[in-house]
Amino acid sequence: MYKVVWIARYTKDKTKQEASNYWARHHGPAMKKVSPLAGYVQSHVQGPLPLVSGVAEEDTFFDGYSCAWWNDQADFEQAMTTSEWQVVVDDGANVFDMDWLWNMSAQIEEHPMIEGPSSPYKVVWIVRFKEGMSREHGREYWRGTHGPIFKKLDIDRYVQNHVVGPIGAEGETQNAEIGFDGFSECWFRDERQFLNAVESDTWAVAVEDAQNVFDMTEMWGAVLNENVVVAPQLART
Repeated sequence: MYKVVWIARYTKDKTKQEASNYWARHHGPAMKKVSPLAGYVQSHVQGPLPLVSGVAEEDTFFDGYSCAWWNDQADFEQAMTTSEWQVVVDDGANVFDMDWLWNMSAQIEEHPMIEGPSSPYKVVWIVRFKEGMSREHGREYWRGTHGPIFKKLDIDRYVQNHVVGPIGAEGETQNAEIGFDGFSECWFRDERQFLNAVESDTWAVAVEDAQNVFDMTEMWGAVLNENVVVAPQLART
């Protein structure tokens, strides 16, 4: 699978609720018309994560993100040439800060760490590797050492998303400086299950270990509302 993420901030021309509604009811359905397309999911920020979870601040620095899947790179490149995709690009400025968005858009390599259902309570951590750590070394440590710590916890589903390279309006590009190195998504049945996990001794070990790989001053997090526009069945098997 070929996966892309667009992390977004809303335009200042709309309230957050207005922008969220527009994204879900207008922008999302426009993306649904793009073909080929193997999956498209929006994640709308609902609120911050507690400091105990490892975030730098109990605040949100973005308004949400979209992930899209294609069967392969050829399908992605074909989709980028369609008039339906151009409609999506042109519509973006009606809801997003596009200058910020393009520096937060990337091809992603997905690594499921805990297989399970996409339960209702979804959270995310957006990360940057610590200064001096190469992306290759950071990805290796994240997947091989840091990620397995969470397998000891009661988490319904856990997926790491590693940045491969930048994405622009017309597809892959080398003209953008990406503002993050990846993100981790976790799904829980409810807030109580989430709090039980982040308040545990095992989670404290994970937060301590995170300093070996991430810039902790740049770690963002949020509680999300997931809006599945096109279910990525192939991507989640």
